Amino acid sequence: MKEYREKREYILPVRILAAVNVSGGENLLQYHSDISSFLCQKPCIIHAGGYIVLDFGREYQGGVKLVVQDMCGEKNARVRIRFGESAMECCSDVGVKGATNDHSVRDEVLCIPWVGCLEYGMTGYRFIRIDNVDKVAVSFIQILGISVHSGKKMVGEFRCNDDRINEVWKASAYTVYLNNNKYITDGIKRDRLVWIGDMHPETISVLRLFGNDDSIRRSLDYIRNLTDPEEWMNAIPSYSMWWIKIHWDLYWYTGDLKYLKGQLGYLRLLCRHLVSLIHDDGRDDISFRFIDWPSSNQPEAQNLGIHALLTISLQAAMEIFRICDEDLAMQNEIKKALLKLSCRKAEHTTNKQAVALAVFAGLIPADIAEEQVLSKQLLSDLSTFLGYYVMQAHARAGKMQNALTIIRKYYGAMLDLGATTMWEDFDLRWIQGAKPIDSLLQNGEYDVHGDNGAYCYSGYRHSLCHGWAGGTAPFVSEFVLGIKVAQAGCKKIILKPSLGGLEWAEGVFPTPLGPLSVRIDKKGESAQIEYEAPKGIEVSLS
Repeated sequence: MKEYREKREYILPVRILAAVNVSGGENLLQYHSDISSFLCQKPCIIHAGGYIVLDFGREYQGGVKLVVQDMCGEKNARVRIRFGESAMECCSDVGVKGATNDHSVRDEVLCIPWVGCLEYGMTGYRFIRIDNVDKVAVSFIQILGISVHSGKKMVGEFRCNDDRINEVWKASAYTVYLNNNKYITDGIKRDRLVWIGDMHPETISVLRLFGNDDSIRRSLDYIRNLTDPEEWMNAIPSYSMWWIKIHWDLYWYTGDLKYLKGQLGYLRLLCRHLVSLIHDDGRDDISFRFIDWPSSNQPEAQNLGIHALLTISLQAAMEIFRICDEDLAMQNEIKKALLKLSCRKAEHTTNKQAVALAVFAGLIPADIAEEQVLSKQLLSDLSTFLGYYVMQAHARAGKMQNALTIIRKYYGAMLDLGATTMWEDFDLRWIQGAKPIDSLLQNGEYDVHGDNGAYCYSGYRHSLCHGWAGGTAPFVSEFVLGIKVAQAGCKKIILKPSLGGLEWAEGVFPTPLGPLSVRIDKKGESAQIEYEAPKGIEVSLS
């Protein structure tokens, strides 16, 4: 793997949301210097007890740089620094409405230098509040946001005639970009961890945006090395199942058989553990039946979801052993387990995420799922994590219009609230009476960030930049543009586009042999397809 090197940039604030007991705050919106001096003629002075709230325009990962001129004769002073993904989080105290310093410290009092610079913080933020908690005025030459990112080139592209879908795609892709660094993590504020189940939609996003990126292997190996095969990755059974599926998808996109074969020893032990938990009637002994947080109180949804994920993971494992021409005995064990699972009746549930996973696994036909569950109150009871699979299920049922409506009205509603990245979870009911996240609210006003969320994402603990929510990016590539990988390493590509009412769509898909460009134009009841493929890739039209 290549050595990973991150990049750091300094960002000017784009506006001042609030300033109390501050002189010259507007000077912070223009660049003067990132080096301290005695000579700045246009400082920003925050007087004792004063504060300023800065908006940096969009979400970043990083911290803040304070370029300090003086403290009116004193040698040092103390300031309180608070970061926020929303303006109200930026102004909150730890412990209020879920505001936390978990995983990344976003609220701290620091001593700042006299005529010097201080850099602090590593979190996800759009807003920064600086309070002068000392008895003397502090003169700032500059207050800069720090952006720490990978600098990776985004090869994947998507555009269509619907600007709303384009904007959601851009926000989804940017969300994945911020969370795709040395490893693939779930959030840049929280949790900042490698959650391997979260990684499946992120992995597909990375493959369709950046191509064969080392962050995928690093993350897979990291979790494998931490976890005994008879334990569960991240202490969640379904996440060990997702680990298997991610390996198959990585091989299918990249053709990296050498890396895949290096996983066989661990995979064999993990599969042996999984099949040992499946009874003759297809039921299983898995106790913690997590598929996503919103389904946590729905046993029937959890049962169907685990049934689906066992099927998906063992199907992937079967293909891995077959491709590697390895362990016929293990293949036979997996076949028997899959037969048991196929004989088990799919449990009934109205949970769209569980039903979509069942479609993904081949347990429920897509048209039946669409008719009985998915099309009912189309935009209700969705989750940003498994929304990727819900959109897939709609597309597989021939209802691309429904999938595009989810993009426009569900994911797009976050943009209406001022989001620049996709959120850990979202419910359309939250928008009623909500002001955008760049609003400073009065006491008692409804706060869409602080007053919502549940489980691990209650209130301001809720991540507003979560990688698992970026599924729109790979979905439009695979289902709108219709770019399907038909042979490992992308050596064969099938183009099966579905515009779903769009007039045109175009984009780029990064393959191991180079970028594949596709353009689809509606022509009456059919579509005109144009493409440019790298040498070595066979493209066919379906």
